Amino acid sequence: MIASIVLSVVGGLVLLGVAAVLILGSGNSTFGQARTARSRADRKALETVALGLRAVAEGCAHSTRPLPDVHAVIHSGQRLTLRLAGADESAPAPWTADVSGKEWSVVPTSLRGTDKGGTGATHPYSLTVTLGLHRGDRVMVDLSRLPGAIALTGDDNDVLDLAQAIIRELVSGPVGTLATVVLVGTAATPSVTDGLGRSSARLYTAATRTEALTRGGGKSSGTAPASPAFRTLHMHRDSGTATQRNHARRLFVVTAAQFRNERWGDSPLRGTDALLVLGYIPDADWHIKVNPDGSLDTGRVGLPVDTHTARLS
Repeated sequence: MIASIVLSVVGGLVLLGVAAVLILGSGNSTFGQARTARSRADRKALETVALGLRAVAEGCAHSTRPLPDVHAVIHSGQRLTLRLAGADESAPAPWTADVSGKEWSVVPTSLRGTDKGGTGATHPYSLTVTLGLHRGDRVMVDLSRLPGAIALTGDDNDVLDLAQAIIRELVSGPVGTLATVVLVGTAATPSVTDGLGRSSARLYTAATRTEALTRGGGKSSGTAPASPAFRTLHMHRDSGTATQRNHARRLFVVTAAQFRNERWGDSPLRGTDALLVLGYIPDADWHIKVNPDGSLDTGRVGLPVDTHTARLS
């Protein structure tokens, strides 16, 4: 009698264990599928943004007119919108300007005819990156139009997660075709680099400010990589302008301590460069604070973000 009861209990526990494994396995599979679907949707959205920005650059080039100063890019899925720093009513086709001239918009499907399929197609807004979502719309900003230091503040882990998400998108996404990210000094330690995933030809390291500024650029001289994922920069500085269409855009990433110790505030950055500081610095030109609920306080950038980009993945 006791033996049969024991066997029944053991059998029941085994069945419960099998059921738990099946449920957990199903949950993991569902989560993996959802994550893959999200990644594909993100990629498609970024490809649309890249196509739209190329259409702007090509349209302005054909009409020999200056490029617009793009303050923000908003992608709702049904519409792609550029918010301009100043009014400009002459949007190149297929873009259309609103009555104020401060917003250009386009239906993504109308961009298909603008894609020439050329591998060399580029645009000058390569440091445009996703900050996050606001009411379901993707909110993006061109870091190169934020002169001076951009300080990411908040909980250390949240700051690191957001910085890694920004870097990953720039060096592996379709928008950053002319973008180069330079991790400098302590920002190139495993705490940062281990979270960046696979290697990218657009991601480099430099030991010091001097090395980063003198070697920062879009090509490597062939020196051995610092690690399997990163290469040291070896291209001399030049004095490119912010409107130059085929000029590499550089994002330098430093910690707050290195910013102070190496006097990055005095760095002679190009007009196409951007400087991202991990941590608080009192004299930052721009502050972006990561809130505990996943939203961002973008300060002077002036863009509301409900869920920052690291939370989306």
